[in-house]
Amino acid sequence: MESDNVLEEPKKILCVGLVCVDLIQIVESFPKEDSDQRCLEQRWQRGGNASNNCTVFSQLGLPCEFFGTVSKGVFADYVENDFQELNISCDNCIVHEGRDFPLSSVIINKVNGSRTIIHSNRNLPELTADDFYKLDLSKYSWIHFEGRRNTAAIADMMRRVIHYNEEERLDNQLKVKLSVELEKANRTQLLDLIPLCDVAFVGKDYATSQAYTTMSDTVRHLKPNISEGCELVVAWGDRGAMGVSKEGKIVQSIAYTPSEIVDTLGAGDTFVAGTISILVKGHSLQDGITFGCKLAGAKVAIEGLKNLKCMFEKIRLTV
Repeated sequence: MESDNVLEEPKKILCVGLVCVDLIQIVESFPKEDSDQRCLEQRWQRGGNASNNCTVFSQLGLPCEFFGTVSKGVFADYVENDFQELNISCDNCIVHEGRDFPLSSVIINKVNGSRTIIHSNRNLPELTADDFYKLDLSKYSWIHFEGRRNTAAIADMMRRVIHYNEEERLDNQLKVKLSVELEKANRTQLLDLIPLCDVAFVGKDYATSQAYTTMSDTVRHLKPNISEGCELVVAWGDRGAMGVSKEGKIVQSIAYTPSEIVDTLGAGDTFVAGTISILVKGHSLQDGITFGCKLAGAKVAIEGLKNLKCMFEKIRLTV
């Protein structure tokens, strides 16, 4: 006789955006133009903001799923296997045959850990709102969007989630939370997404492209854009992060810079995921950005993103 006590599958964090393959070359020093030098090391690594967010969530023990467009071929097979290795769901991805998989050539300077990225995305279509409408939203507790050039489609996706929350009459604790990251410079239209989300993340590159000069300047300009009861987070690299809480309170965290910087690739994605990992549990924005800064600091001290789990145990917040 079957038991009526069927365990419900835990709800996932869904990350919507890009997955690519990073072709990484570590060099003794950044090359001069028209020069010839050997790299110290080279490797492939699954990349893309939303993809990296999932890598962090998985290592923090949070069930997660990546949702984006992919093609077929050797790079797609590598990415799928890498997702499976970390128990990251990618079953709902939209496959476009006959298109090129996005690639990034990344030069990491061994001297200071800086990363220089040359991205190639020739012909892979962006997600559409119709693609998103096929998802079963009841499976997710939080949906995070990487702000990309398909801004109008992302806005439609976010409105679909808002409508779902209203349609299901979910209270604030049970509703699907929405966040978005504004990182890429000079995409002013991404500002239209801020009023639609529960938490907006704004990166330094995006802020300076809008002529904001500091974290506090960015917060001052963007605070009027957030909806009542929602939150804003501004990350500024080695200056830490600043935010506006649900109550309208300004919160701030210093950066936790390690003594040796090894690899900064993915540090911003680590900060975003680290912050969300605290917020999804119902804790404060102050706790969230503090943990996010600590985790990002731990990340830049190691190569890649796959050794974060052991670092996480050392900096776990008692929240």
